[in-house]
Amino acid sequence: MAKLSIIIQARMSSSRLPGKSLKLIGDKPLIFYVIERFRRLGLPIIIATSTASSDNVLVEYLNSLEDIFIYRGSLDNLLNRYIAAAEAFGIEKIIRVTADNPLVDIAALKRSLILFEKYDYVDGIYQDGLIKGTGFELVSLLELKSIRSNNSHHLEHVTAALRENESNPKYKKIPVPHYHKFIDKIVLTCDYVEDLELLKLIFSTYDYKLSISIPEIIDLYIEQPKLFGTNALKHQ
Repeated sequence: MAKLSIIIQARMSSSRLPGKSLKLIGDKPLIFYVIERFRRLGLPIIIATSTASSDNVLVEYLNSLEDIFIYRGSLDNLLNRYIAAAEAFGIEKIIRVTADNPLVDIAALKRSLILFEKYDYVDGIYQDGLIKGTGFELVSLLELKSIRSNNSHHLEHVTAALRENESNPKYKKIPVPHYHKFIDKIVLTCDYVEDLELLKLIFSTYDYKLSISIPEIIDLYIEQPKLFGTNALKHQ
């Protein structure tokens, strides 16, 4: 397998929106849109889910898709799940994303890959960075394995310990794209029912296109700002 690969974390036991990975947008589940968006990079895609029985239905769906690899590991220790998934498939550099973000900024990600040649951790999800729900991280397996913390926050949020050490010369925040003037008013992740409803509206507006761009979403916000109000309030 390629040394650089995409690892998407997914589970069905979300406390705020249970089963969200398989919630339908049109006639396809949320995770379908996440996966298809990343196929454009031409890199291997691994779904890192858990061994919990609640994720059996998710694995069953994933097995119906082509060219997708699956790793099942710890439910609560996400850091360990990422490390084990990377080791299982011989991956040295990870594009890390979550299965509740079907509108990751692929253009920004492509521009950031060159930074991965110099830095072991490229942070594209930091506060006041990419629009919430469009971010990503580029992190080496060695950098993840360097985390020694047993703090539950660090184990659950994988790279939190790295973001707390911005003085690390291996750490780099990506430059904020010029079109992100509405960063606080647009939320494109899927944590709540209100988020799911907004995503349904966005995808239906663009005929369920898999390559909706961030500038297109900003255009929609400019035309219909009220569409984005309800779910944004949930994230304040």
